[in-house]
Amino acid sequence: MSAPYGYFHTVGKIYEFLVHLAVVLGGMISLFWLAGSLFLYGQLGRPAWEWAILVAVSLSAFCWFCVREFKRRKLRAAAGKPEDEDNWGEGREELEVHLAEIEEELSEARQRGAKGMIEKLEEGREDVLSQLEGLQLEGKIEELHKLRDEAGAAGRGSEAREYSKKVDKHNTQLKERGDRLEDQPPVARTFAYGMLTSFILCFAFMFLLAPGFMLLITGAFWDAWTGVEGFRGSAQLGEWLRSPGVMTALIAASLILACLGIRVASWHFSPETPKTGKENL
Repeated sequence: MSAPYGYFHTVGKIYEFLVHLAVVLGGMISLFWLAGSLFLYGQLGRPAWEWAILVAVSLSAFCWFCVREFKRRKLRAAAGKPEDEDNWGEGREELEVHLAEIEEELSEARQRGAKGMIEKLEEGREDVLSQLEGLQLEGKIEELHKLRDEAGAAGRGSEAREYSKKVDKHNTQLKERGDRLEDQPPVARTFAYGMLTSFILCFAFMFLLAPGFMLLITGAFWDAWTGVEGFRGSAQLGEWLRSPGVMTALIAASLILACLGIRVASWHFSPETPKTGKENL
């Protein structure tokens, strides 16, 4: 049972936005921690030269790491990432491997004359073959949609209409098979879409837990520094934060987190190698 391409495209965009938001928020909060810890150290009444040395060392280390990461990013872009297979290709390869295993077990069962095992394996083989046929049809439809859009954009109307006819033909075959969610009864279709969407979005929101937790820590530290009784122990934490040694350690930790945020953002937003279709029409 599979969902349509348009559904995965829409939900995928929402998922991608939430993950991007988590990465950006995490990086910005890390930078804010570094700047804020340096600013608060300057409020401790320590000598100006001491604060200036901390600022110079922290910013120099951060800038050095950013330049190093930028160079690594350029090297990754020049080398190019390994090209990913399309989703239909991945599913087809897995099913083909599974089918080969079934064929091997079926051959052994026939040699032994195990009728019960033979029947079970033949049913499994038919199921895998049916899934392969469905994946092939869905892959053809997706590729035909792209070709139709390209032909329409280029002004080749007759060619676009031919692709549309092929799409309708393959869609009819898929509808007769009943493998897709949109071909199911309305109640079952709505329930399946709801469950699938909830699972995908819950997984995406898990990425937002990290910046959310960082915001909670920021609020707790701010309450402790300003003396607001926001939670039990905030007064003790405020005294602890006003220690030069503790603030120095906090600056070092914030610097590490800021560098880590730059590394994660650079890796997450690295350019990918364009994918190419491999379906034979």
